Amino acid sequence: MNLFKNILKNIGVIILAIAIFIVGSLSSDLLRRFISNQYLGAIVYCIIKIAVISFLAWIVSAKFLKMDAECLGIKFTVINYRWIVISILLPVLIIIFYSFILPGKPFVAKEGKLLESLIFGFFVAGLSSGITEELIFRGMIFRYMKKTLGTKIAVIVPAILFACLHILNMTNFNLLDLILLILAGSSVSIMFTLFALESNSIWPGALAHSLWNFLIIGNVFGIGEIVNGMKNNSYIVIPIESTSTLLTGGNFGVEAALPAIIGFVLVSVIVYMRIKKSGS
Repeated sequence: MNLFKNILKNIGVIILAIAIFIVGSLSSDLLRRFISNQYLGAIVYCIIKIAVISFLAWIVSAKFLKMDAECLGIKFTVINYRWIVISILLPVLIIIFYSFILPGKPFVAKEGKLLESLIFGFFVAGLSSGITEELIFRGMIFRYMKKTLGTKIAVIVPAILFACLHILNMTNFNLLDLILLILAGSSVSIMFTLFALESNSIWPGALAHSLWNFLIIGNVFGIGEIVNGMKNNSYIVIPIESTSTLLTGGNFGVEAALPAIIGFVLVSVIVYMRIKKSGS
């Protein structure tokens, strides 16, 4: 009976956490529409989205879930330099692979739009999404599930949920596209969760998540015809010299391709080994 109640409570927390994310996203997007300057609009969008979602998550967690800032993982902590290096290397190596090893012959597709791409990539795709998604998935959902259902379930279930929600980005897909997206989404989610477990904080994962988004889907660099389920609209386009879905990621893009999945798994193994070594 207690297990059944815990499962129901966790379903409720998942629904509530996603509702908080939607409210924060919609409110920030609404305010952004009133700002004519696109650069200022992107910065305001980022600040409002992080502020609203952080405030609502903190209130709900403190009042209803009985988790304070430290339990929620939002207490600031010094990020280990190893994770900073890994967070930078992972997206950079993906870009290098498609640019020089495959190779893709990068070209500037939006002449004169570098500043616009940098601002959007850093604030909208990078910081706002990286921080808020980590707060919701590795903060509220993972922490509460770990507290009530145990660590293994808390690692696996939110990872699958995180992957499945990204299906909404795709306009069409086949079975292989779907399999790759679930594998990629689950493996990157597990990677972020292991960052949170090792550090007892969402911030290392938020850093890795923000840098990945900024460099891979932030409209600065764009690999292939499709990026994050949408048409590539990046400043620098890196064509993929292959028609293999394993290398293109199908109708989601390179985030769901085999090189990215291998990267997520390798980093996860590194972090997991460190967790085992430290006994945490």
